[in-house]
Amino acid sequence: MCILFVYTEPKPHKHTYRLIVASNRDEYYQRPAKSAFLCPQFNIIGGRDMEKGREGGMWLGVSLNKSNNNKFKFGALLNLTGEERKHGVIGRGPIVADYLKSDITAMDYLENLRNGEQHNAFNFVAVELSDTTANVYHHSNVPTTSSVFESTQILGFGNSTLVAPLLKVTNGVDKFATIIECFNSIEKKDQLVDELLKLLKWEERHLPDPELQRRAPSAFEFLSAVYVKIVAAGYGTRTHSIVLVDYDWNVEFIELTMEEPIDPENPTWLNQNIKAHL
Repeated sequence: MCILFVYTEPKPHKHTYRLIVASNRDEYYQRPAKSAFLCPQFNIIGGRDMEKGREGGMWLGVSLNKSNNNKFKFGALLNLTGEERKHGVIGRGPIVADYLKSDITAMDYLENLRNGEQHNAFNFVAVELSDTTANVYHHSNVPTTSSVFESTQILGFGNSTLVAPLLKVTNGVDKFATIIECFNSIEKKDQLVDELLKLLKWEERHLPDPELQRRAPSAFEFLSAVYVKIVAAGYGTRTHSIVLVDYDWNVEFIELTMEEPIDPENPTWLNQNIKAHL
């Protein structure tokens, strides 16, 4: 399970933000990963999967390269829980990295995903920012659907389809919107980050949720929280990511991730804070 909240504003006021992203990565605690870093070869920021045979896959990242009138690109991948797993299909790990490395637009990339290799079920979310636009793109392969969200948006994505969102996503969007309303200011950045982290560490169970129960009948109660912790299964939320892009094109990528080997009952959190200017 993973969760993603996105705010976009194409025409921000001075001292406010064009983009605010908050996301949790939920994964098995034993699966090795590399913390977020700036890759100078591609000018990309993000963590990497280090699972044997899956090395280099990305769940979330940003590109600082200018292309097609865009000054900034963001990409994230969320699995669709409870869908049939197919054998012999292409891994999903390269989807985000390939998008961020490419010069093509998100619209063209979504078209490539529609017509390309088969993958197990996923939601792919992209954001492209230019001087006058801020667009969010979504593509899922189960069922095959694509969407574009233009102008000012407050959105949430989870491990289900857009037409049947999980309750923790809809409730999370409400709380996310309140945070944006109260703290969308560079002067309040520290408070903004603190409130976003509280959202990402929200342990309340959002039930009843028939859609989640249908998708994960044996674990839906544990998975109904924004912050997931299933010690017996060795699975849970292990990385928080926050991405900020302000009016003046200052970019900040904040990551808190559990140090490996992970002790979910008493984790050590590693803090990465990577800044850039476009």
